[in-house]
Amino acid sequence: MAKNTKHKKAESVAETLCSFSGFLCDIVISVYMIVILMVLPLYNKGYARIGTEKETFFLKTMTYGAKTLLPVFLLWLLFRLVTAVQKKELPKFTEWPAGLWKNLSVTDRFAVFYGIAVLVSYLFTNYREEALWGTASWRMGMWTQLGAVIVYFMISRMWQWKSWIPALVLPVSAVVFFLGYVNKFCLLPVDPEYVNPSFISTIGNINWYCGYLVTILFGGVYLLWRMEEMTWKKLLLMAYVTIGFASLATQGSSSGIVTFAVVMFVLFGMSVKDSVRMEVFWQEMTMFSAACLITCVLRRLNIFSRELILEGITDLLTFSIAGIFMTILSGIILYWIHRTRVRRSYPEKMLHRIYCGIAIAVPVMILLVLLLTLINTLAGGALTPNITDPNVTKWLTFNVSWGSARGGTWAAGARCFWEADFLHKIFGVGPDCLYAFLSNEGSVGLQTMVNDRFGGNRLTNAHNEWLTVLVDIGVLGLISYAGMMITAIRDFLRAGESKMLVGACGICVLAYTVNNMFSFQQVMNISTVFVIMGIGENLRSAPERCV
Repeated sequence: MAKNTKHKKAESVAETLCSFSGFLCDIVISVYMIVILMVLPLYNKGYARIGTEKETFFLKTMTYGAKTLLPVFLLWLLFRLVTAVQKKELPKFTEWPAGLWKNLSVTDRFAVFYGIAVLVSYLFTNYREEALWGTASWRMGMWTQLGAVIVYFMISRMWQWKSWIPALVLPVSAVVFFLGYVNKFCLLPVDPEYVNPSFISTIGNINWYCGYLVTILFGGVYLLWRMEEMTWKKLLLMAYVTIGFASLATQGSSSGIVTFAVVMFVLFGMSVKDSVRMEVFWQEMTMFSAACLITCVLRRLNIFSRELILEGITDLLTFSIAGIFMTILSGIILYWIHRTRVRRSYPEKMLHRIYCGIAIAVPVMILLVLLLTLINTLAGGALTPNITDPNVTKWLTFNVSWGSARGGTWAAGARCFWEADFLHKIFGVGPDCLYAFLSNEGSVGLQTMVNDRFGGNRLTNAHNEWLTVLVDIGVLGLISYAGMMITAIRDFLRAGESKMLVGACGICVLAYTVNNMFSFQQVMNISTVFVIMGIGENLRSAPERCV
């Protein structure tokens, strides 16, 4: 009896130590999430070195977090194994791979493959020093990529749900969005000495800001879309989304407007079968239109002595009749949807046909435009000799200046991949090593093209995340990364029917992915989206939680 009692006491001690170690892990992870979601967006010492300062702050946060978490996690793992042995729950050695693998979601498996691809890419790169942390003032190297994957698994597996952490994201991002909007009118500038169209809010570069904005904002858009009754929470969320929409329309990066169009079309399709959600959807469209119209009025009345809005789509939305037209049209449709819902005559079949028609028409139109652009480019502009509008001829002629120089960056990325040898096509030239490869191994023609278009500026990425991953991490890296993102979006949106916050995480990942088809990874958006993915998987895989 004494021996049996001692055995039970030893089991209890191991379980207690395991629980305590898990509690410490949870604290470290929670602190990291708070810093990334609430401190990093507001951290700013001026625009002169804001990118470098944020990159340094992020790397320190990740490094200190890893140093603190690693010993605590190893203790938890040790005591967890001891507990499993004592309870005879440890599977046989031959069952370990299958036993571990079956407990991983599809997204988890792609994340594991991506982490392996990053490690292999580092092992095969010719630029080990560059690949370890990444190009200077960019830092998307091996440790950053692996750190993002580890953060995803730590949050999804080790973090204990705390509703106040995601809730604090909304007020922090609202401050960032509001500053982003008023900064465009030179009001309350963060750093008056460096105010220009390229810097905005507490984030800095407009591409960085746009990446952060869409990754966070559309989570709020989804939550509002799911709210049916008018409560004080919904009113606050409506104000939040309106501020975000106003900043989205004026921030200056066209990729944000493309993201808006894609995400809202997805929400439209998800609203077709539910009249209540369709009504909220058109409330949000009216809010976006109203934000554009209000901005147009402010600009037309010259209320502010100076503004920093220098972008074609922004001017179309906020300095033309488009704002009036959109507000009237969305208001009419909103009223019509409300009336049909009240009268129980909601036209679901008609709206479904419209949705299917748009889903077919838009890709066809895009393909036609691409075909015309290809023909016109190959024919030396033969299709546009009588068109006087320079914007039309510019968009129908693909060259290094096309699409805010996306033509040049995409062509450079594609040529880097093509010029790499077979080994580095499969495994990549190294994490964040596109510039190192281009400047050391790129052909004379490639280097000349990049230098002629971008001068002394370093081309560290292709301004398309997946193309950059293809060059840096290779074919295996792109397959695993794309699979991770696509399955996360799919699974989170599916789970969102019963777990609203999981659906919001899915929309955030979708917005991040669409925006980064025209943009790039940087410390603001990659740190945020992997935390969001971790939260989404944490909630999705916990059957007892319904939030």
